[in-house]
Amino acid sequence: MTLEQTRQDRKRSSSAQRDDDAVSLRADLTIELPIRFVHELSAAESLQDVLDTVARWSSTVFGANRASITLAQSETELTLIAMEGNNAIPMDQPVPIYGTMVGRVYRTRQAEYTERFDGSPDLDCQMLSAKGLGCCLDVPMISGSRCVGTMNIAHESPNAFTDEDRERLQAMAHWVAASIRIHHQIEEMEVLSETDPLTGVCNRRAFATRFATLAKRWQRGKGALGVALVDLDHFKSINDTYGHESGDRVLVAVAKALDASFRKSDLIARMGGEEFCVVMAGVDKPALMSALERFNLALSELEIPVADSVIRVTASIGALLIDSDGTDLDSLVNQADQAMYKAKTNGRNRVEFVHVTQ
Repeated sequence: MTLEQTRQDRKRSSSAQRDDDAVSLRADLTIELPIRFVHELSAAESLQDVLDTVARWSSTVFGANRASITLAQSETELTLIAMEGNNAIPMDQPVPIYGTMVGRVYRTRQAEYTERFDGSPDLDCQMLSAKGLGCCLDVPMISGSRCVGTMNIAHESPNAFTDEDRERLQAMAHWVAASIRIHHQIEEMEVLSETDPLTGVCNRRAFATRFATLAKRWQRGKGALGVALVDLDHFKSINDTYGHESGDRVLVAVAKALDASFRKSDLIARMGGEEFCVVMAGVDKPALMSALERFNLALSELEIPVADSVIRVTASIGALLIDSDGTDLDSLVNQADQAMYKAKTNGRNRVEFVHVTQ
């Protein structure tokens, strides 16, 4: 073969490869997403909003009578997290990983298409069939090395989907999985940026934002808004006597006592040093004082072992209750701070309470 022939063969081969790539590229560009779908995705403010939007539009894009998304809940169960259309399997329904088609897709990371449900041994297929559906297509949602769940579309008629539908749905599932991963990473970064690294409670930076959300919820409900500022007594002497490492252990123990003494819906923040703040929405004075009494009892039982001794802790607390809509955070914290200093002046290890009317 001459050099010129070799060049011509390479040219033809390169041209053929470009043609093959062009065909493949055209095949890869078969997903057409409605503009409204893209706009709704951009307006989504949470991961749940994203998943709800994807489920809603998947039924339209694929002409399905049902579209759903499941996420891994445990080693044995998936949970239906978003759904549109036929309610054959209700929202928040746990789905076993073993004995179901969707569980098998999750385990094997391989898409499956049940063209018709006649005689299917899979529990989820039986549930879909019992509600008038005729077939379903399920694909895994994979991001990196992890399968996070599955996407499923179903139709009332048997054999309603094509191989192209399978490839299109799989491509969407990969995109959704990547979106889930990004959302989780953002949430983790937000948690880290808003959390006190030592005690695990809310830090001062995030306190104002979370307070505003809590106050809005309180204004729509009943009861008053309670604020308590907690300052540990003689904390400097603890650090001076036992060292800062022991002081850190005290702060961690106090934060745990606060968390155990108040409701999960209450806002607990470390304001700096040995000072914490608690905000309770929808309470009255007895409820606020009862929670503070639980905390003081937990504090009195607290013993932090160090060398041949133990560290015991008390706190001076300034508490207030506000029952009007005026919720200026700085003003409330300042008033709680004044009450706390009054507790210090009056002997420490006590609660000073004020009722604020704005």
